[in-house]
Amino acid sequence: MVGALAVCPRAGAQGQGFGLSVSNSASSILVSNSVTYTINVTNLTGLLLADTRVTNSLPASVQFVSATATLGSYTNFGSVVVFDLKSFFYGEPALLTLTVQPTAIGFITNTVTVTSINATNTASTNVVIQVTNIVIQADLGVAIAGPVQAVITNDWMTYGVTATNSGPDDAPNVVLTNTLPPGVVLLGVSPTNQSYTVASSNLIFNLGTLTNGGYANLQFTVQPTNAGVLTLFASLGAAGVLDPNPTNNLASTNISVISYLGLLMAVTNSTQTVNPQNGLEEQSILLSNTNIGSIDVPAARVVVTGLTTNRLLFNAVGTNNGAPFVYYSAGLAAGQSATLLLQYAPRGSFPFTNAQLHAFAVPLPDWTPPVAASVSTNLNITFIVGLTNGNMLIEWPAITNRTYTVVYSDNVLFSNAMMAPPSIVAPANEVQWIDYGPPATVSAPPNTPVRFYRVFLNP
Repeated sequence: MVGALAVCPRAGAQGQGFGLSVSNSASSILVSNSVTYTINVTNLTGLLLADTRVTNSLPASVQFVSATATLGSYTNFGSVVVFDLKSFFYGEPALLTLTVQPTAIGFITNTVTVTSINATNTASTNVVIQVTNIVIQADLGVAIAGPVQAVITNDWMTYGVTATNSGPDDAPNVVLTNTLPPGVVLLGVSPTNQSYTVASSNLIFNLGTLTNGGYANLQFTVQPTNAGVLTLFASLGAAGVLDPNPTNNLASTNISVISYLGLLMAVTNSTQTVNPQNGLEEQSILLSNTNIGSIDVPAARVVVTGLTTNRLLFNAVGTNNGAPFVYYSAGLAAGQSATLLLQYAPRGSFPFTNAQLHAFAVPLPDWTPPVAASVSTNLNITFIVGLTNGNMLIEWPAITNRTYTVVYSDNVLFSNAMMAPPSIVAPANEVQWIDYGPPATVSAPPNTPVRFYRVFLNP
């Protein structure tokens, strides 16, 4: 709301006096908010005034924040702010602003008076503002978690932004701003029911009230179109909230986007067959390090193109430019080959050619499991058996539609444990998972030593 709330009889234009108007940026504010007064003064005396002063008298419960003046200067004397307009010509206007912050509830009155030693007439007005709330204090914080694996040009990259409130009070009207760097295409925001507005490269989310100890998680999927460094940035704030620790209201991280390290070769080396144990269409492919000369590579990625909308690469772990891919998470020496199993859903044979397989050298993926404190690892594996083809099958009780991740190791202490990608969405209250080797695990299950398994429930 804008406007003076109370005007003394002498306010405004007077014969041989001053024109005066005062407006305020709000008529009712929180204790921790600021209010700005806009003061317009006009010399109507018919004289050149050498010493005109505009005095703002405020109560002691108000703190000075800032002031501006188109003429002269200002001085802050505690709760009294005086503008000295210096030489003030007849008919000349002066625009002044004063920003203050109340420290207590109640009413604050700003008495604005214009005087000059060269003029007998003065002008004065009172502006009253109600301070309605106690101070709301909340330590708001924001954090960004970038992708774990190396990002290749045109990958569909997902990163998370978390907004938190460490209290002590609930924080209303929390606003999160996520700034997209140049060179990325926004593909999606999760949860999908979280509305937002777009201002240039900023996505602005009104999170409503974050309770003491509460949080909100958002995920952004983007496609970087060029190699280089992407700077992800987010900020968090709430009008009317006093944040005792504003240093954590901003977060940023740099993501390096790289190109493929080189070309490899991948061809099919089996027919498509249905696995009756999992109901998936499966086909073996041969991955070879033969295209880039005598250079060892740290790991490989196989991208599968040309799949129709009703055909899913079931064991894909990511997407590049709309095409799914799997990893071979081990090194390939020059001239070396490895066998990978591709799984498709739904079951049923379909036309497929080697031209749909695109293999590249990439950095070694990191499949280190998360710390135990962040996941539930007390799931009992109820069944484990070696299959006749050498694969291992494990079974555990599950919650339908929740996501689980298998962790494996060659020792009972799990000192070198690795996750087996991708995670599994439970289709029922029991889940069976088969360790068939690459790309899910780095190698086929060994006869000896024994391979150990754990399962955790994802948050």
